[in-house]
Amino acid sequence: MRIEITGIDYLDFSQTDNHKFESQLRFQQDCFRLWYQIDGTGILQNVTRNNYGTARPGLLGIMDRGERHNYLHQRGDFSCFQILFSLLPSQQAKCYWNSEIEGKLVLERDERLYFESLIFDLLRVIESKREMLGLATISRILEILVVLFKKKLMLIEESQFPKNKQKSLVAKAKQFMDLHYSEMEHQKELEEDCGVDINYLNIIFKKETGLTLYQYICKVRMEHAKFLIESTPDSISDIASKVGYPNSNSFSRAFKRHVKCTPLEFREKGSLKRF
Repeated sequence: MRIEITGIDYLDFSQTDNHKFESQLRFQQDCFRLWYQIDGTGILQNVTRNNYGTARPGLLGIMDRGERHNYLHQRGDFSCFQILFSLLPSQQAKCYWNSEIEGKLVLERDERLYFESLIFDLLRVIESKREMLGLATISRILEILVVLFKKKLMLIEESQFPKNKQKSLVAKAKQFMDLHYSEMEHQKELEEDCGVDINYLNIIFKKETGLTLYQYICKVRMEHAKFLIESTPDSISDIASKVGYPNSNSFSRAFKRHVKCTPLEFREKGSLKRF
């Protein structure tokens, strides 16, 4: 398994700062996002799953690939550490919010001090600019990710001979569509990647997920489209192209069928609605 780091970010705002803090933040990415809240209190919402909870100092979790999240800051200074990463080339890598703890884990006392020492040590190494991608940086990132494994916020199932071949194929199909939704033109590409007949794959996919392959790829595309409509000034035509539709007409029809309103109506609702 290979870990690919896409980005490292440290968001920081003090109420004494002169510039205005954008109290509502939106997130979506084609990889996983580690979120660790250092200061401040707010609400963190998984828009895709329609659930939310309080975000307070010590909150640690993983934002799943492709899902939309909003953060609404409520009080206090705000600081948050994030790592965007992928697990490659494992076909069975799965990261998720641990449902047994209601989608969030709050580190307390010694665990919180230890984790924050790892974060600030990493930031100091990066800030020094002496070793941007050297061993010291990599070792600190690995130490941070190890905490996710220990807390069971991140699980990796990887086997040359999976116990459940059908679930393995479904996971592989999901990953392919999650990563290639914008460029996938035919299900033949999915058939070639998974190495099985597309009709058989569709049957076991529907059995495991309740969705056909077509329904799942549409769902993925719609989530990305919603995020772009809400958070960018891009034209509907440009958004259609970015999420894998040949033109704005076919995209608008699909969007209305799934979301029950047109893309422009969705944008208007988003501009009026607060968190």
